[in-house]
Amino acid sequence: MFQNRIGYWAEQRGIKHKRLAKECGVSTVTLSKWVNNKTQPDLKQSFILARILGIAVDQLGEYQEEDTQ
Repeated sequence: MFQNRIGYWAEQRGIKHKRLAKECGVSTVTLSKWVNNKTQPDLKQSFILARILGIAVDQLGEYQEEDTQ
């Protein structure tokens, strides 16, 4: 399962979700879904997020294997 870290990086950079959503060109509802792992940004949006947050794209999240037992 992919676990994003958008909320973490926004907090670390002191960027409010409303501002981040506006700069990404999405609604606050969409950004909230990303932050809460309900949906994920597409590749283009991921690059935009990384640029705004001042991080590499691969720092936006991590993959964790699901426990199938």
